[in-house]
Amino acid sequence: MKKSTEIEKLKFSELLLNKVNLIIISIDENGQVTYVSPATENIIGYNADNLLGEQWWNLTFFSKEERQLSKKRICEIVSGKTKINSKPYDRKLLCKDGSLKWIEWRDSIGVDNIFVSVGVDITEWKKTEEIKIQSDTILNSVESTMLMVSNRQGNIIFASPSVEKMLGYPVKDIMGNKWWKVTYENQQEALQVKEAIYNYVFFNKKDFIDISKRKIKTANGDYKWIEWQISKGSNGTYISIGTDITQRIAIEIELKKAKESAEQSLKVKNEFLANMSHEIRTPLNAIIGFTDLLLETQLTIEQKSHLETMRNSGEILLSLINNVLDLSKLESDKLKIEEIPFNLNKSFNNILKLMKLRADEKGISLDLKIEPNIPIQVIGDPTRLEQILLNLIGNAIKFTNKGSVQVTLKQLSETQDSSEIYFEVRDTGIGIVSNKINTVFGAFSQAKSDTSRIYGGTGLGLTIVKKLIGLLNGVIKVESKFGEGSVFKITLPLKKDLVNGNLKEVEQEFSMDEPLDLSILLVEDNKTNQLLAKTRLERWKCKVDIANNGIEGVKKAQQKMYDLILMDIQMPVMDGYEATKIIKNDISKKASRVPIIAMTAYATNADIKRAKDSGMNNYIFKPFKPRELYAILEKYGKPSKDRILKYAIDNNGDAEITTEKKHIDLKFLYEETQGESSILILLIESFLMDYEEFLGVVNKEFKKKNWQALYRATHKIKPSVDMFGISEMEPIIHSLTSKFKEEKQLEGAGELLNSCKEIFKYVKEELLIELKLLKNE
Repeated sequence: MKKSTEIEKLKFSELLLNKVNLIIISIDENGQVTYVSPATENIIGYNADNLLGEQWWNLTFFSKEERQLSKKRICEIVSGKTKINSKPYDRKLLCKDGSLKWIEWRDSIGVDNIFVSVGVDITEWKKTEEIKIQSDTILNSVESTMLMVSNRQGNIIFASPSVEKMLGYPVKDIMGNKWWKVTYENQQEALQVKEAIYNYVFFNKKDFIDISKRKIKTANGDYKWIEWQISKGSNGTYISIGTDITQRIAIEIELKKAKESAEQSLKVKNEFLANMSHEIRTPLNAIIGFTDLLLETQLTIEQKSHLETMRNSGEILLSLINNVLDLSKLESDKLKIEEIPFNLNKSFNNILKLMKLRADEKGISLDLKIEPNIPIQVIGDPTRLEQILLNLIGNAIKFTNKGSVQVTLKQLSETQDSSEIYFEVRDTGIGIVSNKINTVFGAFSQAKSDTSRIYGGTGLGLTIVKKLIGLLNGVIKVESKFGEGSVFKITLPLKKDLVNGNLKEVEQEFSMDEPLDLSILLVEDNKTNQLLAKTRLERWKCKVDIANNGIEGVKKAQQKMYDLILMDIQMPVMDGYEATKIIKNDISKKASRVPIIAMTAYATNADIKRAKDSGMNNYIFKPFKPRELYAILEKYGKPSKDRILKYAIDNNGDAEITTEKKHIDLKFLYEETQGESSILILLIESFLMDYEEFLGVVNKEFKKKNWQALYRATHKIKPSVDMFGISEMEPIIHSLTSKFKEEKQLEGAGELLNSCKEIFKYVKEELLIELKLLKNE
């Protein structure tokens, strides 16, 4: 009886497969085809029995190479060497009559490690009553993929037994419209997905709903992520093949969380370092700045020596802060490399001049040897190259108590466009012990445990050097013998500056003796920095006004024309970026021409770009080096007389005009409201609305000569004009009110109304600026 049932079941499966218009093949570990569905003959003409074993490969492939590759791939999947790809793919088959058919294939691994592939004829869709997908035997072998056929309305008309294995639902429980009811808690969402699938399958129209993967509710109440491959069937059906990707999604979510956590940690660390460096720099800037000022006064030899020690200590501390921030940026890939023309010889000589003082203090020689074949002008990042040199030469001097430090620069090779530059820093210092030579580039590590105690430093310098050289696409090596010295060898590729070639720069004489005589607005929130900058600027005969934040800076720029504005970037209430945008765009043409120089203790390339984008003309780092500050003031502040002349021409030759004409006077309002921002904002916004309403009445009623409506409008707006101190408009409104009331002398009324409109343009601009400032308070 049991045998009879099995035979009947097999016959039913064969009958089903005969009706299903699919090619179904199974392949064993040796690449032998063990089963071909009967429907194959309808599609490509070959009898299923004639395609078993090797015949499938020999008869249905167009080339030997394609046959071998496909067979090899399947054998590797069956043996476990390669993971199976559940996504559908297309391949053409050679038919018995010599024609070709394009088949869309979906692969899976069944029980007993049998490779099963289901193919759908996509050359032309054949009309059939109903598509059945697999026989029970093959479909039951598929565990990680479920296959369903749905009609045009989205109702399930066939589902593979693997649905129960994957989701726990018996097939009968999901047939018809039941699928949407049991697997979706939100029926509105189910309807949206069903509609999106319908549009995609039958109209090739993509919706905002993602139908490629969905979270599906299982029979036990859990959820699984299913990835769907959906394709059109025949007779208004579509086929859905679902793969369980729950584990993959879980891994992706964990990776995303880990990534976000790491990014947040890095962001917090960077923000902490930036904030701490700002807090440390503020008093440090004052120490270095006031020390510089004191060194310019009459001092005894002992006082001068103490002050120079103070300044050197301050600069060492500043350098340490810079190193920590540079390392942070390097580790987070935030540090950008520039490519600008510069003089290679000059860069090396500048650093040597700077370090010569330290070498002289220790009684050792510092020499630079530049070979004649070195290109003079190159393209690269001079700031980072000089930073590398400063670190290497500084280290060499620090660890050398007698003897010398030798710097050599030469060209190893060149092409038409670039040069490979080699330089080395050789010293006769303490050297590095052999078992520590590979650790010298590690952060916070030094060759010996007592090095930091004896020589100072944190061990950050060489870490930064190595990372910078890596960013510059260079290589660094170190050789050393303990007790005899070290040599650091660097190779860097640099582009040639083909425009300037071997043009030599001639240094101009630079003097800070000439008074600058500039009118300067200093926008700075720190009192110590205010005093320092004011003292320095006044020594150059500059007149300095101080604003404590961005809002004060904007107001002072409104009230007075300056030769130059020094603008701190980080300030409370309103920062330097926002204040600069207002001065450059919202006050007046004259104010927009005033050069604004950003002041910052430490800035990234992004900060500098943001400063320039906001309208700042240049930037300078704090603490100011007197020479750099003088140079930037001379460059941007010197043409003040020319600028005043230009303003005079713009104002019909009136050379005395140095401030922008104001159309409003809010003194009365500020007194009455006691400067309460919320009330002032309400009054200004209300006035702007009332005046727009007034202009609307004017435009509509003047054409109709409706004098009474115009009288009511002018009479209504008159108190507001007085309140806002629009003195230029007061007599005009008074005159119009009388004309419209008495309906006399109306000939000039149109011109007076046009004057009101013109004045209101400026009034509106000034009030909008005032609003912006009040809302930022």
